Amino acid sequence: MKVSVLIPVYNKAPFLRECLDSVYAQTHADLEVVAVDDHSTDDSLALLRAETDPRLRIIELPANRGPAGAANAGLDACTGAYIVRLDADDLMVPTRVEQQVAYMEAHPEVGASGGWLKLFGARDRVWKFPLDDAACKAQLLFGVPVSQGASILRRAVLEAHGLRYDPAWPRVGEDWLFWTRLARVSAFGNLDAPMTLYRRGEQNISHGRDKRADHERLVRAVFGWFNVPHTEADVRLHLMTMRLFDDALSAADVRALHEWLKRLRAWNGRERVFPVEAFEARVRQAWDGLFHALADRDGGAAWTHLRLGGTWSVGRLWYLMRKAMRR
Repeated sequence: MKVSVLIPVYNKAPFLRECLDSVYAQTHADLEVVAVDDHSTDDSLALLRAETDPRLRIIELPANRGPAGAANAGLDACTGAYIVRLDADDLMVPTRVEQQVAYMEAHPEVGASGGWLKLFGARDRVWKFPLDDAACKAQLLFGVPVSQGASILRRAVLEAHGLRYDPAWPRVGEDWLFWTRLARVSAFGNLDAPMTLYRRGEQNISHGRDKRADHERLVRAVFGWFNVPHTEADVRLHLMTMRLFDDALSAADVRALHEWLKRLRAWNGRERVFPVEAFEARVRQAWDGLFHALADRDGGAAWTHLRLGGTWSVGRLWYLMRKAMRR
């Protein structure tokens, strides 16, 4: 079965050779590689033109269109039954395409799936993603359910529903907004193993940006898409679930967040936009996962979190005490 590997490229010359080699080494042989050069100003295009593998097709954009525009040009050019996304500074594990095609063939209701990311470069660890459709849908208010750089898309679903990236979307986070659109017409899933080796470092598009400002814009857009009733204060509170805090964090902020999450659960209980059981679990996870981040910043905020959540444990109390003694 023919698979298209889509690689948008913008100023990634130092990493292209290794990236392409990881694609050519795939155990699934029936591939086309669609590299979209987004008007790079380094040697990326020259390196692509020097490639001799006949499976490579190069799309040369006459002007920089940004991540959304480059992705759209690539999606329009792909001819495979499945489209596998890869960033030009990342690597595929050798069996990635084979595993992902097998998953998609076994789950015809799934329009997009992915796997975990194994980070390398500045920090080495694994980023995990929810496995089933309900958990993926419940994730949509808190971040991406599928890693774009580890994703595989069913092209027939994209074509049937005219799904593309909006060039007006922010340059950071366009994947999150794309998944919100796909969620209305298809199921998601993820394999419980790393599919992509994700390179951390200064070459990442998000490096050096104001993450809080970027995520404020994204949360507003996602809330708007799903018609979540909210205020600007609610948006700022929701950022806490992503470990994005105001400089002056207080116990009052934690109490306000607790109330916001209660309202969010009540809203979904009424509207049933997301699977209720999975959404309840995701909200609990968002709340419970905040403790250590709060304790690292403000003892009063962490104490309030323990009291409101009822998540007392000897380990957490001891952690809070140790932090207090070091301040």
